[in-house]
Amino acid sequence: MKISLTCKLDSAGSYGFIKPISEIDKVSEINVFRDSKALPCKKVEYHTSFKNKKGFWGQLSKLIKMMKIVDKDFSLSIGIYEIPHGLLAYLIGKFYNIPTVISIIGNPGYTNLRKGIRKKITHFMYKRIHAVTVTGSKSKQVVIDNGIKDNKVYILPNSINVEKFSPNNLIIKEFDLISLGRLSPEKELFNLLEIVSILRKSKQNIKVGIAGKGPELALLERKIIENNLASNVKLLGFVDDIVEFYNSGKVFVLTSRTEGLPRTIIEAMACGVPCVSSNIGDMEDVIEDEINGYLIEDYTNLGHFVERINLLLNEESRYDSFSEKSINSIRKNFSYEAATKVWEEIINNIGVR
Repeated sequence: MKISLTCKLDSAGSYGFIKPISEIDKVSEINVFRDSKALPCKKVEYHTSFKNKKGFWGQLSKLIKMMKIVDKDFSLSIGIYEIPHGLLAYLIGKFYNIPTVISIIGNPGYTNLRKGIRKKITHFMYKRIHAVTVTGSKSKQVVIDNGIKDNKVYILPNSINVEKFSPNNLIIKEFDLISLGRLSPEKELFNLLEIVSILRKSKQNIKVGIAGKGPELALLERKIIENNLASNVKLLGFVDDIVEFYNSGKVFVLTSRTEGLPRTIIEAMACGVPCVSSNIGDMEDVIEDEINGYLIEDYTNLGHFVERINLLLNEESRYDSFSEKSINSIRKNFSYEAATKVWEEIINNIGVR
């Protein structure tokens, strides 16, 4: 069974998505179309030919490459993210009359992005493809509320290597709080700096590590200086060893106003780092409030963030309990094996040959 898959995840993210599919016995070959090669994976061949083309022409060149390689002997066309990659997968599926699956990795209810002609194209595809995958329960309900049949929507966990992402007690807990992700407006990282300013009133030496790159880097640097937080907050940029980074922190904080179910939360919890996060997207599928972490209903309620963070930093028994339950939950529900079972169900239900 041969599969075509197109995406624009980073290298590690692509591998995490592809790996569970490669573990299915009947899958013999996965042809992945992306701008560059990702991590090596069995049964996978990467196809790149469009490094110098961007925008419309870049996607057109990708479609042409796909048309040259995919044929009627393929059994399934997968697109990760609706536009452009889901659209490319849909066109390939229609041309060769093979089933198509589109995977939504963000928040399908985020109307700032999903509107106008983009929304119309997305819903046109939803009603004609064979299956849609989402990252959690809330996302599934959003898609169903938009007219997609329940039996076409599958919850696909953002799976990780649970052997790789694990606690390492030999690593010093350098940071009280950590954050990892793109430094972009929807992450609301200025709120995190405000939270640090409040916490510093009682914890003068609080240490915070923020990893990642993005368009708000310069603004964050300026805000740190303006608020006299240079001795408290480190902007680390890209980190080579993210497992070591997770293990260097006590509490992972996510202040975003929109998400699907970010892999960073899952990875941090797998390393035994409890999370305090705004209750957005599918967070409730991974964080059980007051059991293995804390969910903040209103991402602008900084006082609530501070209160919950203090509970974890000040109460060792609570912290240890949350840490252990985080590890157990991720190992059970977000492993490659868990995602493989979902893909096997999809393939069986839609009649892939």
